[in-house]
Amino acid sequence: MRAQALLEALDQMIAATRRLEAEGLRTAQGRSAAPELARLLDELGARRAEVAAGGGLDPEWTRRTVRWVAEWLPDREVPLLALLGGIARAGAVG
Repeated sequence: MRAQALLEALDQMIAATRRLEAEGLRTAQGRSAAPELARLLDELGARRAEVAAGGGLDPEWTRRTVRWVAEWLPDREVPLLALLGGIARAGAVG
């Protein structure tokens, strides 16, 4: 059941990231966020594949990713960070 919740959280994050990519998101610094979004999608896809194969979520990956995304994400897109929080909660042991 926890794996299903984690997969759903990852799917929501992937969909939101694709939406921002399609909209041509710019970083908080004003440049194209395309490279960051592509990297994020790659990492989310890898984590999703690991979970689908029965693996867990590395909490260090979550912490590192939240910090990295917060560095470049514009304030108006903070809901993307909330989706990362959902991934962290779904992947928490306990």
